[in-house]
Amino acid sequence: MSRSRAGGSSEGNAEKTCRFVQSHPEGAVVSIVVQPGARKTVLAGLHEGAVKIKVCAPPVEGAANKECLRFLAALVGTAKNRMVLLRGHRSRIKLVLIKGTSAENLASIFQAFGVGEERPSPPSNGS
Repeated sequence: MSRSRAGGSSEGNAEKTCRFVQSHPEGAVVSIVVQPGARKTVLAGLHEGAVKIKVCAPPVEGAANKECLRFLAALVGTAKNRMVLLRGHRSRIKLVLIKGTSAENLASIFQAFGVGEERPSPPSNGS
């Protein structure tokens, strides 16, 4: 299976359509916003240019981070040990490296779940 087509790299196309996914020498990096304390762990679309994941774990002692990485590994279909939290250990905004996958593959997985195109937000009323 070829990863690129004539006229350009499909990897670059994935990054253009999914700005929350980027190539990395070891795999692909995804920007995530985590909302801890949800009833169940779910993929909740996009929020401010990042994938939003609601997790059922509390934000205590890394429990929400662990649940987020477990869920993301299951979603992508890879082992948990291939997930690396690069940034955001104590923040809701996180940067996660998924080793051994391409940005194109990761973008296609998110697009299959309906996450991939950020639609413009409606204008605020200024209050």
